[in-house]
Amino acid sequence: MELLEKLEKDYILALKEKDRLKADVLNMLKSQIKYKEIELKALSKNLTEVDLLEIIRKEIKKREEAIEMYKQASREDLLKKEIEELEILKSYFPKAPSEEELKEEVKRIIKDLNAKGKSDFGKVMKACIEHFKGAVDNKVLKEVIEKELSQ
Repeated sequence: MELLEKLEKDYILALKEKDRLKADVLNMLKSQIKYKEIELKALSKNLTEVDLLEIIRKEIKKREEAIEMYKQASREDLLKKEIEELEILKSYFPKAPSEEELKEEVKRIIKDLNAKGKSDFGKVMKACIEHFKGAVDNKVLKEVIEKELSQ
């Protein structure tokens, strides 16, 4: 769990450097991770890297939605803070592949699984989610897979 260790080290470093914003964001992330660990423990499962990325993705999405609301309400003070938090969160999230790279990888996975048509959608989606490990939004992934399977 390299990402979890990195979050922990960066949190301690942010505290030492008195970077209040980064420390607060990482502390919030650590809290969400703890909640997820408790949830998974009840199911006798362990936290995975995919779970961590899912938590970060949810937090990124919250910030993006807040940014839109603050723009509409002309709240520059809060907008600036949300943008800074978003940048911190994005630094822990893997870079998403370009649209072309995504299509190529999906085509390769479809070929590897020998998928033929929409009936194999679930099998392909599962393999793609595992392959991209949260780096691509599932909604985008779904659209690309459906398009590729319909060809």
